[in-house]
Amino acid sequence: MKKVLFSLIFLIFLIVSCGETTGVEPKNKGLAGFAVEFAEDFDLGSPEHRIANPEGGIVTTIDITALGYDKKPLTDYSGEVEIGMLYGENSAVSRITMKNGYAGNIEVKMRYCLDNDRVVVQEVKKHEGEETYEPTGKIGVSPVFYTEVATISAIQGTVKGAKGAPSAFNNRNLTLKDKEMVVIAVIEGGFYLHEVGAEDYSSVYMYTYSTPYVDDNKEESMSLPVGTLIESANGSVFEFFGFTEMSFPTFHPVYVNKNGKKELKIDTSLIPAPKDVGDILTDNDEMEKHEASLVTVKNVSVAWFNEEDSSYIEYSQFPLETADGKTIMAQTLYTAPLFNAVAEKPEEGKTSHHYNFTGILKQHTSARPSTWILVPRDMDDIECLDCK
Repeated sequence: MKKVLFSLIFLIFLIVSCGETTGVEPKNKGLAGFAVEFAEDFDLGSPEHRIANPEGGIVTTIDITALGYDKKPLTDYSGEVEIGMLYGENSAVSRITMKNGYAGNIEVKMRYCLDNDRVVVQEVKKHEGEETYEPTGKIGVSPVFYTEVATISAIQGTVKGAKGAPSAFNNRNLTLKDKEMVVIAVIEGGFYLHEVGAEDYSSVYMYTYSTPYVDDNKEESMSLPVGTLIESANGSVFEFFGFTEMSFPTFHPVYVNKNGKKELKIDTSLIPAPKDVGDILTDNDEMEKHEASLVTVKNVSVAWFNEEDSSYIEYSQFPLETADGKTIMAQTLYTAPLFNAVAEKPEEGKTSHHYNFTGILKQHTSARPSTWILVPRDMDDIECLDCK
């Protein structure tokens, strides 16, 4: 909530100030905003030369100066301010008291920074008789600094401790680049993108809301082929019931020149082998590492379910059970519609078939009885072990 509030106030601030940190000078006097400066030795980086983004955060100090509407230091100002980030998170001291219009050498520890960011300082006050602080709208922002660009493994692997392990970059628009990326599946109004070489947190769902199309030197566009290499992609990170997506993405495939013609670069050998997750189905932290990736569960059968339940009627979801009693949900309606889950239900006097199920691993925190859902890419992902 604080991050959203900082962003909203910052946007309003830019509109009002037209680039000035103190706003348009009104007739009244007093605090207009703050000047926020990094320590002299802090490297801001640039879009061409980005600074490192260590796991523990970027640590430096800032100086804060209260400014009047004449853009000069307001030396008689005293008040409380909160120190946050435009996008990331300051995990050092977050609230301080300024005296004589100045606070210096204040440590900031800037976490969850990707691409570019700023430190945001805002005045806060308590209402009479209340304990909570509320922002007054008087703010200041630091110069922009440039950190490493986004990658799939950074977006998926940097998570916060809430149900569904949401990405720390939720609600942020980011551009994926600088890593080799390949399309591993095209289903459900979008496609799944894999960061080549990454073992964990390696894939993400690109939610295009319709079939993704590309230009491949044809008269008409074609559906995005599996195995296509993607040079860069931009979208807004969004958590859908614990499942990390990049919504409304734009993407740029890699093209090669063949005989003077532009063609998509396709290499299905870069698609990783499915990870066997049968032993970790009950370990959400381990399963989270493989969200949106290709996985497999072996020697499973359809467990009993009520076909009148909404999860099956509305979403065609049904449970698979391993030999040792673990479960995972499956969904075959749109990608493997010939699989008849109702016919595979265990009934008295009937032996259920056993399968190796492969597909994309999704998460939905309200699913029953498991938050994890396996979506095969097609019928070839369902191998019957004892069918005649």
